[in-house]
Amino acid sequence: MIVENKIGNRELFIIAGCSKLGSNIAFMLSKHKKYVVVIDDDPSAFKKLTPDYSGYTVTGDASDIGTLERAGIENSCVLIAATGSDNINVMASQIARIVFDVPNVFVRLYSEDLDPVATLNGINAIYPYKLSIETIEYMLDERGCLK
Repeated sequence: MIVENKIGNRELFIIAGCSKLGSNIAFMLSKHKKYVVVIDDDPSAFKKLTPDYSGYTVTGDASDIGTLERAGIENSCVLIAATGSDNINVMASQIARIVFDVPNVFVRLYSEDLDPVATLNGINAIYPYKLSIETIEYMLDERGCLK
């Protein structure tokens, strides 16, 4: 386990996927003085993390139990699955919630096809296109374009 004996019970935030989204979430949580581990299967992805990032990195498949254990999943209060693959995101979130009983699990999905599986057991699904539509609609309405 990467964070062995360094943090208390259920204080760790795990982010699966070091994309632009994942790296920025990691930085935000790090600024809030949270314990953060970022998982990615491509070690070069960690270059996206800012120099101010104070957390850990784990190279591996986020849908693999061994990788999640190396990241410290048993001490995790949050898992955010934000890889480029809906299937990996769903699998990682289900493992976190069902196997390790992580209380707060968020999964980014591009397709709503996996929604019934993804949202089982209190997993929170986030759809970037829906958030974009809501933001555009709000901005258009604020400017009087929808009247």
